[in-house]
Amino acid sequence: ETYIIFIKYCFQDLWLQNPAATIVYHIYMFQSSEADSVSQAYHCYALNYINALNYLETLRRHVEFCEFEKWCSRDPRCKKLQLTDLLVAPVQHIMKVPLILKEVETRTEDSAEREQIQQILEIEENSIRELDDKMKWLKNFERLLEIQRNIVWPSVFELDPKIYIPDFLKPALTRQPCDRIIVSPRRQIILEGPLQIWDTGKPQEMYVVLFDDMLLITRRKKGLSKKKSSLSENWASSCSRGSSTSNESSMRYVVYKQPLSLDRFFIHDVTIPESASCRLEAAFVLVSLNRFQQVVTIHTFQAPSDQTKQTWLLKLRDTQDKWKRTLQNTVFRSPRPSTCSISRKSTTGQIIQ
Repeated sequence: ETYIIFIKYCFQDLWLQNPAATIVYHIYMFQSSEADSVSQAYHCYALNYINALNYLETLRRHVEFCEFEKWCSRDPRCKKLQLTDLLVAPVQHIMKVPLILKEVETRTEDSAEREQIQQILEIEENSIRELDDKMKWLKNFERLLEIQRNIVWPSVFELDPKIYIPDFLKPALTRQPCDRIIVSPRRQIILEGPLQIWDTGKPQEMYVVLFDDMLLITRRKKGLSKKKSSLSENWASSCSRGSSTSNESSMRYVVYKQPLSLDRFFIHDVTIPESASCRLEAAFVLVSLNRFQQVVTIHTFQAPSDQTKQTWLLKLRDTQDKWKRTLQNTVFRSPRPSTCSISRKSTTGQIIQ
């Protein structure tokens, strides 16, 4: 409604004496603050669309609301559309704006006006890209929350049952202190999916998650699942990444050993002759080292197919290179020598001479 009022206000004084291109240019350029606020409102709406559907599903559990919804749907202004159709309309409209502007551009003959439309089109396309980035970030962050809610960190007793721990330390060590490390606004999920691991000489089904800074190896177990909304299922399935499944929220992730930092392991691609000798097809090996360059563990993974293996190798190498560059530019970056230290060195040199 705000957007319609804004358009009507801009069109009142311009419609009779200006062509369409000039009117559109006036709306986006001379009324840029209002246009930007409307654009941000659309972004906020699109990001909260799935929450609106979930809330609608909870409201529909009440008979009174269902009766009220039926009564409202009989209004002629609804044009026989359901409430879900009206809710998705703003999300669809914002995607259609660049198409409309391109149509206006093709029908504009004046070169100056066409240039104005191109400027507006660039603004709208940037806005769509910004919204897409926000939605990707939100989807990634929700997945991080989902993993953290369902992750199980085994205690040190479970990881190494033979280890001796003094009795006075056992109560403090029954729980791992790292149960909240998954969720971070800057952490990205690069790839996730099932892989076979051959640590014991026999294949074990694992679910591996590659983040932009570490590799997490888990065992998946079915947990108690809540009944899903029929409205949100279609939206989630269209937005979900290829490796995710529809029942992901009902799974528990039991951590297998410790996560691997991306700068602490080497990748060995098992070649065809090597795979023939050990009967491991579509396999690769991760050799993990500690900070003293000591080999501490070796993980042999087997993918379901060679294509899946190549995808994992590509993502692992690319993400590992990016993480190492990040560390070089931040953590391991050598500080510049200060002028004070330089003057001290020169003074010391003079004294020695």
